[in-house]
Amino acid sequence: AYDPFGDGKTAIRGGYGIFYEHTNGNEGNSESLEGSPPLVLNSTEYNVVGYTNIGGGGVAFPLGVNSIPRKAIWPYVQQWNLNVQRQILNGTVMTVAYVGSKGSHLSLQRDINQLVPITQAENPYHPGQPMTQADCNNGTVNGVAPTGPAAIQFNVACGASPDQYRPYRGFGTITSLEAEANSTYNSLQVAVRRHVGRLNFDLAYTWSHSLDDSSDRYDGNFVDSYNLGRTRASSNFDQRHILNLGYVYDVPFFTQKGFAHTVLGGWQLSGLITFQTGTPFSLSDGLFNAGVGNGTGAGSYLDIVGNPNAVTQNNAIGVYGPLLYNPAAFAAPEGLTFGTSQRNALRNPQRTNWDMGLFKHFEIRENTAFEFRAEAFNVFNHTQWNGVNSGTSCFGDSNNAGDPSCLANNNFLRPGGAHNPRILQLGLKFLF
Repeated sequence: AYDPFGDGKTAIRGGYGIFYEHTNGNEGNSESLEGSPPLVLNSTEYNVVGYTNIGGGGVAFPLGVNSIPRKAIWPYVQQWNLNVQRQILNGTVMTVAYVGSKGSHLSLQRDINQLVPITQAENPYHPGQPMTQADCNNGTVNGVAPTGPAAIQFNVACGASPDQYRPYRGFGTITSLEAEANSTYNSLQVAVRRHVGRLNFDLAYTWSHSLDDSSDRYDGNFVDSYNLGRTRASSNFDQRHILNLGYVYDVPFFTQKGFAHTVLGGWQLSGLITFQTGTPFSLSDGLFNAGVGNGTGAGSYLDIVGNPNAVTQNNAIGVYGPLLYNPAAFAAPEGLTFGTSQRNALRNPQRTNWDMGLFKHFEIRENTAFEFRAEAFNVFNHTQWNGVNSGTSCFGDSNNAGDPSCLANNNFLRPGGAHNPRILQLGLKFLF
């Protein structure tokens, strides 16, 4: 910390630190082997009907196992900040800061028994050509039966088991827990505090961006376990803008001690105004997948073919909420590929919320009082959407849906729910 002018009104502060995490039972350590072969060797039989029909619907083979590193690698984060704080008015202090961090060796899980994807040269589908159910029914692509690795991936995408083609034969999904993910965070943070007389006022604003290739161990956004760079994108929890404005105001009515103050004075108004942008999400294909048997992530992203923000509202049948993005901007991915929209391509709705409180203090004696509280959350009853339906198997064309109206009349890119409506509560507190 440094006072550059020596007048006690300006401070420059900075800091740097490295912090290590010894992880918990959900990370890449021996606790994650509980319930996993070879410690557990029991196979699972289901739909057994009678003693003479052992096996029933089949035995759940091959076994899926967890894999951990051969030595412990501790995740760590580097954190740094530089800020300037200045008294700009009497009772008013402003702080401007740069805050950043770098996470290294963070946990992720991927399927190391995934099939190796075919190359673009091996793919029988043309650029932009989606896979269809007719292809699976006929066993052909453009009238020709796929061969070699393309045939394997084609059959798996059509529903065949990938287990007999996996790199490690005799196993299903091998969930490898690895300390291989990395993250970065950079932000501009501004704070203003004014505490003068009867008004206390606090403002905090953050403009930031968090990037990573896995936001936690169970991040299911991987589409290709052999290409972690494909998932490098905004973190699942990334919020670009966050603004909070809080205030407490002692109402200047009947401020002198006495009966009038006890009955009519002692009012206090407070509130919190919040604005925040939404967190990102990925767009998944609900019809087919890339056919690589990835057991720890998504099948395929959608393709982007237009402007997601060119929204045209329509009257939908049996669905709720407005269109938040343009569904016509997305299409089924090219067959046997992972799609072009990438991880966390769009964002959930932003939110603006007003909470307010009105308090009345009734003094009885020096150490005894009643307090009446009237509080309102989302006081203006704004509809604030949360979540977006991000998966679809209907694209409104003859190849995928056969009904052009399906795209307009499904929930794709409409909100999945809403935050709480206005909530009012009254309270009476006795202080003694």
